Amino acid sequence: MKKTVFFIAFIIIIAGLSLGCAKQEQVKILAIRDIQTDPLSFTGEIIVNGIVAVIAHDDDTIFGIMDTAELLSCKNLSCGAFILPVKYVGGGTVPELADEINVTGSWIESEAGFIFEVAEVEIKRNVMSILMGG
Repeated sequence: MKKTVFFIAFIIIIAGLSLGCAKQEQVKILAIRDIQTDPLSFTGEIIVNGIVAVIAHDDDTIFGIMDTAELLSCKNLSCGAFILPVKYVGGGTVPELADEINVTGSWIESEAGFIFEVAEVEIKRNVMSILMGG
C-alpha cells in the first residue's frame, strides 16, 4: 500500500514538473511584424523582439525598435515600416543603437499617447557591423 501511495505521489510530482516546463516553452516572442497592424490588440504582458532604431535625445530610456528581419534585409535603421515606441522603466543596462533586444512589457497610455512600457530588456547582440557591411 505504501509503495502504491509513493508511486502515485511520484507520478503526480513528475506530471506537475512536466506541465511547468511546458508552460515555460509556450512563451512566444513576437516580432514587430507580428504586432504592427494592431499593436494595442496585444493586452497584458508580452515579449517583443526588435532592433533599437532610434533613441530619444533627452532620455535614453525612451527608444523605438524596428523589425529585426526588416533591418537584416534593408541594412538601414531608418527603413522600418513600423517603429515600436518603448519606455524602459527597469533598472538594468539601457540598450544602444542597433542592439537586437527582447523587451517584456505592456501598453500604457501616456501624455503623448500609447507607449510600450518595459521592465525587462534582454540585449542579444549589436548589429552595427551588419549595417557597416562587416
